[in-house]
Amino acid sequence: MELIRSHHYLIKTDWEMLNSFFGELKEHGIENFDELLVKLEELKIRNANDLLKYISGGQCCDSLALLSEGLLERMRSAVSDRELIMTSSDEVGTYLLDKFAGHKQEELWAIYIDNSNHIIAEKKLFQGTLDKSIAHPREIFRWAVIYACAGFFVVHNHPSGNLLPSKSDIELTEMLHEAAKLFRIEFLDHFIVGKGNYFSFCERQLF
Repeated sequence: MELIRSHHYLIKTDWEMLNSFFGELKEHGIENFDELLVKLEELKIRNANDLLKYISGGQCCDSLALLSEGLLERMRSAVSDRELIMTSSDEVGTYLLDKFAGHKQEELWAIYIDNSNHIIAEKKLFQGTLDKSIAHPREIFRWAVIYACAGFFVVHNHPSGNLLPSKSDIELTEMLHEAAKLFRIEFLDHFIVGKGNYFSFCERQLF
């Protein structure tokens, strides 16, 4: 069951994610926190940066890496009573750089806001190599109507760090811009993020 918690759209509940994570640790012979601490010491993992390097490398199995990255993303989203207000492309871009840090697969998210520019929901819509046939506007606007939002922007990451928009990126942006007029929901921007930088279609006046 998909839930909305703390102004964020979550794919699984916290309990489900933790259950999966500890189940995976048991598969690797780690039954309790003491054993986990010993393992972290063996791997010389002493902070979040060390952990990110480990789960991004070849030593960590894929299933544990995905679960670990999911939990780290959840922790970033779990600040209590956070009131996110976006007033500029720079603020949004900085927020998104933090959000996508460590993500190794290409993902497309829609961020929905109210009339006061508060984020009311974040929805991951697609994962994997994106093109205009997969990332279709109907799914983006479906959730815009469900959330009764005033506007939205979309973001996807280029893990390679190359922020140059592809032909499909440009076509998708144009489709969203035209569809937003019909729905009378404001399409604010399309961001591409990767390796500490972002590209804003709005800043570059590409729609």
